Amino acid sequence: CNEEERPNYQKLLEYEDRIYGDILQWDFLDTFFNLTLKEVHFLKWFNIYCDHVQYIFKGDDDVFVSPENILEFLKDQKGGDLFVGDVMVKAKPIRKKENKYYIPNSLYIQTYYPAYAGGGGFMMDGPLAKRLHKASENRELYPIDDVYLGMCLEDLKVTPVAHIGFKTFGLVKNKKSKLNREPCFYKSMLVVHKLQLADLINMWDLVHKPHGTFEGCRKTLEEMGSR
Repeated sequence: CNEEERPNYQKLLEYEDRIYGDILQWDFLDTFFNLTLKEVHFLKWFNIYCDHVQYIFKGDDDVFVSPENILEFLKDQKGGDLFVGDVMVKAKPIRKKENKYYIPNSLYIQTYYPAYAGGGGFMMDGPLAKRLHKASENRELYPIDDVYLGMCLEDLKVTPVAHIGFKTFGLVKNKKSKLNREPCFYKSMLVVHKLQLADLINMWDLVHKPHGTFEGCRKTLEEMGSR
């Protein structure tokens, strides 16, 4: 928002917080290169106020999330240093200056990033989040937030776990593919990133229709897979 609109948005935030108590706000601009700052502030807040939380899900506001599938996944977990998501392994820093993810050699000299989970949506163990807070206090901020968490995990000697149900870069790379709009796929996913608001609402409604809606799912997916 522009400078003139900002006070009005601030009043709306304060109003929502009075009603629901669900707003965390810090005194810096919510910009791309401040995402890491937001991450470490959240970890600090969590460390102070959330002693007994067993698991945390963190996601962007443009992700489709299935609470039922997440809870089903957690039933089989036995605690420990769980950090699960759409994991990138041996990702390389972007060296093209025109790219918004550009990182000069002076900032990061190594060839590969440590393994990290895409920031669109991931889950972690509550005690691990507290350890990540301590790790972040001993490491300089890095402008890409999900990579930064991967660096902190590496410091803790914790390896993030890849799960096929986390799709933080969309279902398939081809944005025009029908698979990206197929509710049968979403029914089995935990997290899918990068949906517009109308698409999120529509997909939620489709996925939560009566079970009979999905009787043809297997056939549908087989047909789409054969194309």
